[in-house]
Amino acid sequence: MEFLNNFKAVEAKYNSTKPVISKNHTLEQDIRPIGERRYKWQRIKKLSDTCYAFLDGYSFGDDVFKWWGAPNATPTSRELQALAPIVWERVVGRNEAGDRINNEILKIRNGTGSGAHSTRYVFLDDFLPRSIGFDIQNGKQFIYAWTDKQVREKFFLPKSNYVGATAWDQSQTLQRRDFDRADDNKQIILMREVGTEHWCNIGSVFTPKKKRSKVDVEAKAELKSYIDDFWDWACAIGVVLPVDDDQYVRTHRQVLIDCGVISVLHDANNIGGLYGKIEWVEHKVRRILKTISAGGSELPEALALLVVFLSDTEIKEATSPEDLKKLRVKFNQFINQSCGLVDKWEEPVGKVGR
Repeated sequence: MEFLNNFKAVEAKYNSTKPVISKNHTLEQDIRPIGERRYKWQRIKKLSDTCYAFLDGYSFGDDVFKWWGAPNATPTSRELQALAPIVWERVVGRNEAGDRINNEILKIRNGTGSGAHSTRYVFLDDFLPRSIGFDIQNGKQFIYAWTDKQVREKFFLPKSNYVGATAWDQSQTLQRRDFDRADDNKQIILMREVGTEHWCNIGSVFTPKKKRSKVDVEAKAELKSYIDDFWDWACAIGVVLPVDDDQYVRTHRQVLIDCGVISVLHDANNIGGLYGKIEWVEHKVRRILKTISAGGSELPEALALLVVFLSDTEIKEATSPEDLKKLRVKFNQFINQSCGLVDKWEEPVGKVGR
């Protein structure tokens, strides 16, 4: 893979690359692949003598390989520059002594929307300069750069909600969902003097969203007696139930599905509904707990709830007080989730700087 490490190399790459001309593409479209020509949508576009954009295709901001949801929306030059994964610019500035100097600016942008943008991640990893690193940690994207602090700094690269006014105006889907018509400026902007190695962050510094959760203590207190009865019942008969038998567990889980207590999100490897992600109908779980306390443990959905809980434990191996303590932790987690006792939220992406 060819590294384009500075503005001069980018300019030379553009000038030396012949445009793709075919029955599908004209000379005026100026499609110049940045890598292999068969991947023509990965291209370099000249916006001016001092600005070049790297485009990964079929995303917001591409004027040829457009986003599928708005095929007739051609972004403006400003939108294209804002939404491009990578933008190189050459600017003139002055140093501390007031002398005129040439700088180069590198803008880096993540994909638009909260989902995964695998194509964007590969593109950034392939076409960022050698002095810039790209990494994914715990589902979050980061940029590494050697900076004027003489260290390799790490910058969080947030996802954007900006789609451009052109696409937003032509798509009711974008208008109904949480997308922005105006630029939210969620990008990393680095600058350095031409001929030097180290970068300076001249844009905003972002911090990742933080997931928070809190148990509704008052609501749980109201259910305490019912929860305790369910725990006592689990300890009394759990060791004799064949909860290590997949078919037994599947049968009882189906009881909860049929009763509308849970729904299971299936995937290609979960045809039988045993290992899929569960979504609970909290008020029905609470009703079952109250029924058990009132002597209704013989109901099919009561036993089914117990089996589903125990299938994710090692109750038969719980022989010591320490084992029971660990089992109780799992039980509390199960109750909190199935009864809807946990409030979850995300703190928004933090922003420092301009």
